[in-house]
Amino acid sequence: MASNAVPGFLPSRHGLRFANRWAPGPARQWDLGLVHVGIGNPARGLCGGMVFVARDRFERGQEAPAEGATPPFGSSLFTSIVDRQFDSFGPLWTVPLRFWLASALYGDRRRLRESVRAVWPRIRSDIDAGRLSMVGLVREAGWNPLAVGMGHQVLAYRYDASPDRVAIGVYDPNHPGRDDVELVLERGSGSGIRLSQSTGESLLGLLSLPYSPPR
Repeated sequence: MASNAVPGFLPSRHGLRFANRWAPGPARQWDLGLVHVGIGNPARGLCGGMVFVARDRFERGQEAPAEGATPPFGSSLFTSIVDRQFDSFGPLWTVPLRFWLASALYGDRRRLRESVRAVWPRIRSDIDAGRLSMVGLVREAGWNPLAVGMGHQVLAYRYDASPDRVAIGVYDPNHPGRDDVELVLERGSGSGIRLSQSTGESLLGLLSLPYSPPR
């Protein structure tokens, strides 16, 4: 059994203390006289912004903010999460495009193959180097790029690996305060590989996603 973890990080200490559940409305809004222009809808989730903010603060040596409830629109924490949500999309919104490609064009075998051969080694390399690892979870297959459940972002911080099973510990914004949430790759019957999340949500594939420090 091989195990490692990013020193000092725990979701219960460094993850945001509220769940990724937001009221509908614009994520950003500009008041132009009589015209109000808004973009984005937090009700679709701000997981990318939440994991970016958690990593930002951890790398500055800070624990999570004290807020135990979802911050209101216009607050400094809400604004930070929204700003980092847009940052989490990557340059030219390449991250949503990658989620869509994995959902629409990859079959089940290719998603699993990429998760085992490409994504898991990158996660392990990050953690072995003492870095948190940004991970995308492909939840559904389909062509609709606006599907709410298509993708989700989490933060990997530890792993336990044996020849037949890999368990990756993550901070998942949908499950605040929990240190036991894991992504699991395990060998099934024959040469098949099963991919699952310990909390029971559908999981079709993993993506290794980029991180950029706040500007």
